[in-house]
Amino acid sequence: MERSDKQRKPVAIKNLSELKRFIQPGVEFKTLSQKNHPDLVGLTRVVTTVQTVCFYSKIKDQPNSRFSTDNGGKGFRTDFAKADAYIFDGTTVKVKDTRNKDRGVIYEFEFYDREQTMQEDTNMDRKMVNFIREQYPPGTRIRLNSMEDPYAPIAPGTEGEVDFVDDIGTIHMKWDNGRALGIVPGEDSFSVLPPKLTTLKLYMPLTADFYERSEYGDLEPESTMLDGCALRGYQDQIMAELVKNRMPEETERGVMHWYDETDSVNRKVHSAVFTVEERNGQLWGVAECRVAGELTGAELETLKRYLEGQAADGWGEGFEQREIRVGGKSELYVHLWNSDEWSIQTEQERFEQEQTGGMTLAQSM
Repeated sequence: MERSDKQRKPVAIKNLSELKRFIQPGVEFKTLSQKNHPDLVGLTRVVTTVQTVCFYSKIKDQPNSRFSTDNGGKGFRTDFAKADAYIFDGTTVKVKDTRNKDRGVIYEFEFYDREQTMQEDTNMDRKMVNFIREQYPPGTRIRLNSMEDPYAPIAPGTEGEVDFVDDIGTIHMKWDNGRALGIVPGEDSFSVLPPKLTTLKLYMPLTADFYERSEYGDLEPESTMLDGCALRGYQDQIMAELVKNRMPEETERGVMHWYDETDSVNRKVHSAVFTVEERNGQLWGVAECRVAGELTGAELETLKRYLEGQAADGWGEGFEQREIRVGGKSELYVHLWNSDEWSIQTEQERFEQEQTGGMTLAQSM
């Protein structure tokens, strides 16, 4: 059975810092006096949303009250004042009217222990928080335009990245100046910046079929298979053909244009193009990716699988059918993928030195 307000004892609060810590969604309080809204007196209210400069509340068990439906459904707004505007008198919190010269008390509250109430409203708040988390995932770059915090706001123009979004929708930041004050959507003004991109290279063994022409100008029926070592001399021709093989739709995102999943890999990997690079005496195929933030292990594996498919059956299948003229008359058909012990690996995985009988990983392949 739910306890009545008469049975519940109000909480004694000593200062503004303690009050801000105490006010959380679900906390109930009663208005003892209200100069501007006397019809709130005696009503029990439930805190629904807490922000840096204010909190919102609804009338308990009265979801259709005009106070409950105020501010787009968030409820009645109560601003936090400066510390000298508060009088903490035992269990009564009094707030002075700082806009008038006499600075008389404008309203009084009593707060009670938190109880789980207004489940429907809580569910709506949870949906909003989830929406904010989707819009501003960790790593999102933000520039602050203005902040409503009256005590120690972040300066306009400061940039930083999202750390996480808490359960009440506050966006906790890692500002470039070292501070960590959160921002509140709808209260603070900010702009989302284009993400800082880093380059991720994924390497794959490169092979090619080399066809020579006879003295009569005909292609020989049998080809010679060239490996990465032999292909070093054809780097410029292969690179030029890779560029020519890119479609107009791939101008911005490369082969990520064809990635049809709406997941975190699609959001983080802004582009991926196939190129070649000489390393350790071999010419390697490279999927050069531009990435926002860091990929998790699972995201990296998803990206590898996608690019493996593009190298084998998608983009790479079309490319290996393009003839590359070399030496004036011979033809080269380059394979980004082959079935013999083929794999796609990061730079660290492919080239990091590992002692295997005195040989590096790259030397032992």
